[in-house]
Amino acid sequence: MLPQTFRPGFGAALLLAGAIHFVPGAAQADGLRYSIGIYVGAMSSPFDSGDADGFAAPDFLIEGERFSFGTSGLTYDLFQNDSVTLSARLAPRFVMADPTDVPGLERLKKDIAVEAGLAATLTYGQVELGMEALNDVSDTHDGAAVSAFVGTRVQVSDRFGIGAQVGATWMDQKLATYTYGVRPSEAGGGLAAYAVKESVIPSVGIDASFALTDHATLVGGLSAEFLPDSVTASPIVKRDAVVSATLGLRYAF
Repeated sequence: MLPQTFRPGFGAALLLAGAIHFVPGAAQADGLRYSIGIYVGAMSSPFDSGDADGFAAPDFLIEGERFSFGTSGLTYDLFQNDSVTLSARLAPRFVMADPTDVPGLERLKKDIAVEAGLAATLTYGQVELGMEALNDVSDTHDGAAVSAFVGTRVQVSDRFGIGAQVGATWMDQKLATYTYGVRPSEAGGGLAAYAVKESVIPSVGIDASFALTDHATLVGGLSAEFLPDSVTASPIVKRDAVVSATLGLRYAF
């Protein structure tokens, strides 16, 4: 669930999703399962061509038979069998690359949005395909996004697992402008309004997990998002790829 917790984009949304499923304590406990984590890392900002910025973030997760609730939001499984899961989602959209950290962009304050929609996964052997469609219900950006990915994971040993994912996120014009452009309400102080066209943002990610004990797991990952011309044409975007690296420690009760 970490990826949606950080939510700088879909690449980071994939960053550690597979790794967290292998926290031993969370997988073995009966009834409700609880876990907490702390993550640190670095991420390049699309609004700054300089060095990557560091970040730290806490995380928690409560899981039941058909639901999960945590920093990444609320998920309820509407249908599930051995290979297919269809879920309802209520999720926050955090902005990790804060444009207000860049001189001249102080007006572009981004609030946390709340989005609702559906998610589906299909598992075939060691391959997982997923799709998620979310729409803003908080009147923050009034936009929508559809994300899709395919990933695989190999459990190298009882304690060590590695995974890889590729995916893409489609954003409508409202969300793309909120994320990478300048809305009319934000214009001023030398910033002109700029609308970003609907965009498709590809991403890749790798992750790894190592169980230190039956309850504590070290997780890490690396992801990259590749910004299309529709995004890089924005006058506030200064790079065409966003890379993030994360290292975390998770404890399952």
